Amino acid sequence: MTATVLLFMRRTLITLLVLIGWILVGVVVLWNWPSGFHAAVSAIGRIASGLRLDSAEVDGRTVPFISGGGRFDPLQLELTPVLLLHGWGTSKEAMMGQMRWLAPSRRVVAPDLPGFGDNPFPPGAAPLDADGYIEWIEAFRVAMNLGQVDVVGESMGGALAAAYAAAHPESVRRLVLESPAGLMPPRINPFMEEVANGGNPLDLSSDADFDRVIGLCFSKPPPVPSPFRRFLVARAVERREMLAALAEVMRPFLLDGNAPRLASIRAPTLILFGAEDRITDPSLLQPYVRGIRGAEGLILPGAGHVIFHDAPAATEQALLGFLDR
Repeated sequence: MTATVLLFMRRTLITLLVLIGWILVGVVVLWNWPSGFHAAVSAIGRIASGLRLDSAEVDGRTVPFISGGGRFDPLQLELTPVLLLHGWGTSKEAMMGQMRWLAPSRRVVAPDLPGFGDNPFPPGAAPLDADGYIEWIEAFRVAMNLGQVDVVGESMGGALAAAYAAAHPESVRRLVLESPAGLMPPRINPFMEEVANGGNPLDLSSDADFDRVIGLCFSKPPPVPSPFRRFLVARAVERREMLAALAEVMRPFLLDGNAPRLASIRAPTLILFGAEDRITDPSLLQPYVRGIRGAEGLILPGAGHVIFHDAPAATEQALLGFLDR
């Protein structure tokens, strides 16, 4: 083996060791910097899904959103964009899995709703009520120049999606409600009983609360890395007072606010519930199907509240089959 080859191998080995060292330093830093860990994991998820982070001005404020799809192929611009609305206590990132399913055929957009994710209320601002959220969604659609949209909403986002479709029927082509709140179910489960009595079972201020909430949301709880857990708990604690005020404002709507609105929905509608949902009881399916003219309903076996995590294949099949008609 010549001296030149040995020198090359030595330099290559040193380069690899330095690279590995920097990677280890990066992992340690991110592991001990929860917000950085969250940002890194979110960025990796977006890149892997072919999505991107962007922002828009809505009512004078900068709103972060995730988008993808149609922009990469001009031919896809003719397809109806999909607007995705996340649930209580989550953010735009929660919708990335479904966006990945939809992005190959159409434009997809998921904003942080006001008060959540990277879109907190301004200091001293009053929380929005349901009508405020409905008009904010319309303002976002207009600011993004989306035209008519298909709307997919999960949990609180599902309740708001239904209310939005009722208030702005000209803006919605098709509607998908996943585990939606917004109606009083025939069967009152312990979660909804606590909400009706003034409690907030999704209040999050400790690791124990985190485990409890994760157990409520999923029939198959995902593993959550410690830095991510710390980030979510810290953010919830920071916003706890605001979220408590928002919960009080939104409580009547989330319990039964859609009852008088459903008859005004004109968009073809698909409603999905998990058979093991411990938050929005699956008995809610029937009042939603009865209330929305021509609505279709499906209960997914083995799925909890977050159906697209617990039953991804069944959720994807139902979602794409409905929206692509």
